[in-house]
Amino acid sequence: MAKRRTASTASSIARRIREGRGEGHFAAYKPWLTIHDVPSIGVVTRIFGWKSRRLHHYLSEHLELAHHYQMEWAEDVIDIREQFPLLPLERTLFIAQKLGIRHPVDPKTKYPVVMTTDMLLTIKMGDDISFAAHSIKPSNKLSKRVLEKLQIEKQFYKDQGIDWSLITEKQINYDLVRNVEWLHSARSLEGHMHLTPELIKHIEPFLGQAISQSDSPLTDVTLEQDFKHGLPTGTCIQIVRHLIANRYWNVDMTKRILPTLQPLQIHAVCHRGGIV
Repeated sequence: MAKRRTASTASSIARRIREGRGEGHFAAYKPWLTIHDVPSIGVVTRIFGWKSRRLHHYLSEHLELAHHYQMEWAEDVIDIREQFPLLPLERTLFIAQKLGIRHPVDPKTKYPVVMTTDMLLTIKMGDDISFAAHSIKPSNKLSKRVLEKLQIEKQFYKDQGIDWSLITEKQINYDLVRNVEWLHSARSLEGHMHLTPELIKHIEPFLGQAISQSDSPLTDVTLEQDFKHGLPTGTCIQIVRHLIANRYWNVDMTKRILPTLQPLQIHAVCHRGGIV
């Protein structure tokens, strides 16, 4: 599908505000820009969020998706809002003037554009709720002009008492990212008709014991358990992914899980009553 670019004008900005862009939380949130709104260079992605329960739109760099996976796994992050608008426009215009930086404008209309933050995170620590803004840029794209625009963004959040951080590839743990990517579709049982909570509860003790007592690669063990329990091929590896994704099984997510090459180390099993 060809992507459209809506020119920045006072009326187009007002229309987006009326549409509720940049408003809401969790599933109700509407990003200021979606993958259909801008021409993008590189890979564009839509991914269904564990925490938000909606599709997230990542427009260009794979770095955004990688950081999304990191934030999906972070226990203190409860919501991720991408392409969050810095509104009202007059505020960023004032900051740019104060800093002596040229405010971004639409190249066609020359009208100021609404700046956006790659991610605005909702953080829950105990009973306290706070926010953190993350701008995500590859280090080789941090030109003088990009850094100028980031200054505007940083000051915008400083004025609101919100922590702002620049995320580059140096802040990405790619082992964690690949692990979460491997688990991502298995967190929910939707779409896996043969998997039920009852089946998982029945199989989990046998599966956990077999994995803990074996030095064989994870897939060898799970295939053996599929055969032993008369299950369709691939059932037990799917159960393993589901248990890890929901933190019922505690494993070291900072080290790459290689199911076809290595055994899985389960550090603890967490049930509703606690960890055993």
